Amino acid sequence: MTASLERPLEVPDPPARGSSVRRSAATVLCAVLALTAAACTSSDPEAEPPAADASSGAADPFTTPEPVPVTPAKVRVTRVSGKLKEKDRQVLADNVKKVVTAYFDDAFVGGDYPRESFGDAFATFSSGAAQQADGDRDLLTNRVLGPTIEAVEVRRRTAYLSVLAPYKVAAGVTARVHLRFVADRGDKPAKRVDVKGRLMLTRNKSGGWQIFGYDLSKNARTVGEESS
Repeated sequence: MTASLERPLEVPDPPARGSSVRRSAATVLCAVLALTAAACTSSDPEAEPPAADASSGAADPFTTPEPVPVTPAKVRVTRVSGKLKEKDRQVLADNVKKVVTAYFDDAFVGGDYPRESFGDAFATFSSGAAQQADGDRDLLTNRVLGPTIEAVEVRRRTAYLSVLAPYKVAAGVTARVHLRFVADRGDKPAKRVDVKGRLMLTRNKSGGWQIFGYDLSKNARTVGEESS
């Protein structure tokens, strides 16, 4: 599945790790920015689970389930075309992380399962990219597996950022991303899902960041049948 506008100029990416047996790609690119791609690691603490309320006088007849551990998203600037101060790199990484993880949450690992609706999946996309992505929901969301899933467990969330900063200010970003999660299907074998590729980001009207292009693949394998 491929859809494209115009491809931006890019510095060659480092080779991707692994490969998909069944690979679909959808691309929405524009020639406004010349972006590059690379790899990284850096962590951000997740919110702590709420503490148990020991002050209540009445006993709760229900047992609160143990929260599923959340894998922190790892995002870091790894390449800059131009100049960008170290402190500005960290601020940029934090801001881009919010956009990328919001997309992953809305489209794949957030919400209650089983479900069929992913109406907010492209809230962090530009209007043009969101319109294009709407036709690629089977690839860009968890809609195919959603109705058969009881829960998901995130195993990996990374984004390696290459930045265009011609005037010492970030003007565009290419994020090489990898989301991995395991989908619990109850009495059926679980599925391990990998979403890999690139998200292209540019400034929105308020000065924040939005996704204006994507080049992603999604690969689902039955747990126990994955290749090493």
